[in-house]
Amino acid sequence: MPFTFPLPSADGLRPSVRLQVAPLLALPALLFGLSAHAQIDPRTIDRQNQIIERQQQERLRDEQDRALQQQAPRGGTDLRSMQPQVTVPDLGVPCRDIREIRIHGADLLPDYVQREIVQNNAGRCLAAKDLEAILATLTKSYIDRGYITTRAYLPAQDLRTGVLEITVIEGTIERFDLQQSGRNAKVSIPGAFPARPGDRLNLRDLEQGIDQLNSLSSNSATLDVQPGTKPGQSVVVVRNQSTFPVSLFATYDNLGTPSTGRDNASATLSFDSLLGLNELIAITRRQSVPNDSEHNSDNTALRAVVPWGYNTFSLDVSESNYVNTLDLPSGNKLTSAGTTSTQSLGADRVIFRDQASRVSLGTHLTAQDTRNFLGGEFLDVGSRKLTTLDLGGTLFTQAAGGIVNGRFAYVRGLRILGALEDPEFLPGDKPHAQFGKFTLDLGFNRRFEAGKQPVLWSSQFSGQYANDTLYGSQQILIGGSSSVRGSMLNTLSGDNGWFWRNDVSLPWQTTIGSEPLAGRVYVGYDFGSVDNRPPGVTSGSMSGVTLGVAFQLRGLSVDLFASRAGHLPSSMTPEGTIYSVRLSYAL
Repeated sequence: MPFTFPLPSADGLRPSVRLQVAPLLALPALLFGLSAHAQIDPRTIDRQNQIIERQQQERLRDEQDRALQQQAPRGGTDLRSMQPQVTVPDLGVPCRDIREIRIHGADLLPDYVQREIVQNNAGRCLAAKDLEAILATLTKSYIDRGYITTRAYLPAQDLRTGVLEITVIEGTIERFDLQQSGRNAKVSIPGAFPARPGDRLNLRDLEQGIDQLNSLSSNSATLDVQPGTKPGQSVVVVRNQSTFPVSLFATYDNLGTPSTGRDNASATLSFDSLLGLNELIAITRRQSVPNDSEHNSDNTALRAVVPWGYNTFSLDVSESNYVNTLDLPSGNKLTSAGTTSTQSLGADRVIFRDQASRVSLGTHLTAQDTRNFLGGEFLDVGSRKLTTLDLGGTLFTQAAGGIVNGRFAYVRGLRILGALEDPEFLPGDKPHAQFGKFTLDLGFNRRFEAGKQPVLWSSQFSGQYANDTLYGSQQILIGGSSSVRGSMLNTLSGDNGWFWRNDVSLPWQTTIGSEPLAGRVYVGYDFGSVDNRPPGVTSGSMSGVTLGVAFQLRGLSVDLFASRAGHLPSSMTPEGTIYSVRLSYAL
């Protein structure tokens, strides 16, 4: 990103010379013909460099998310609507006096349910409808918790004894039956489903397995439960219609910045379950075009995801580079360059799911190594290694007529894996490698009807609060296509901050020949604010509006939009209307 700074008056220089700079670090101005009187604040330049690196990371992440975009997990079966079917034998009399109730085989039945049944019915004269109600209560208690094949019944007995015997058969899985069609992709039932043959059959376990299989774009798996060979046993039939397990997603956009290349092209090559582990392996390459040797950037990333029942394990490896050549007042050129390498290991586990919600907990360990160069020389001051541990929870649910998703996390800077260590008594206004911060991301999507016209509202919130002053790679950044639209050169970053994005869309559909064409016209409004501890570092807020049109024809997606800044800090100059394009093709 271009950064503008003034140079003081010096012999041979005008009093207000301004350079377009995006370096990693600046030294006192004594290189390449700069006057010895011209001083550059290294902290300001280093901060600007960190913003560039953060922008690269965000663009790479957005590109990966679009390429690997998956449908939200399908809603689970609403078990509340499932009513048990129970029958009892003819009692021969209007009712029977029951002084004791015994329930057998109910290993998974909560104690409070058994107590309620006994307390509400023992010592009464029970009619056939009362017995049916008891069996229905027992069976419904199991169904509500996902045990849909468990049944309660009355064995042969003499109720004249005053003792009611109830037997519960807790349904189990006899086996899994995989039926595949299509391109015969490799599917691992043990890797996808948390349940095993012989386990109690719980529908939530089966839905989890189907979600894990369908997390791969080449799978379209469905579920069927059929009677087994013995009472209480069931065969779980998994039918999968698979497509070719290799896919390509290519994009072109002009969402970059002039200093490191505004136009960019990228490609993501994805492989589904080539090892038979239901794993996803994706390789992404993004770079500025054309390949300008003086202003360019590139990113290369590998993502691997392996599901295992309620667990999902991930590995992310990436490298980002950029080069920016500075034209100095002396006529010389100064080249700044940077490389950021990132490795991350993650593990997530679903701890709750029902017909409308998923809740998971996860942890991610990340090591990041930033190396800076100026004029071909390694700059130790502006280079650093950081190691972070992220502990968080994720929610997906249906609420307020829409879909809500969110993640809350605590991130801690660690001293392991060669990370930079903070010196003792580091001042509070200096960046900390051993820091603590909280992050919150929320999303809400809802469909409305305005007359006969559907309206879609999409809202995203992202914020963080830090206990310490942070390096730029850990700060929140606003300004740009990933946060507050309407600015390309103007950005704000801070230790604490937030931004809120909103889109209202009018979807439409038509045909070109026999091909369906789907699209939307949308308007967006974004707002954000950041705050910094160090004195002299800009804090503030900014907003922007966007108007765009997007459409999709087979594998081609086009997004055209114009953005304009609304509110900006007084120190920033509005950039006018920014016209952007994003072209994507999925093969």
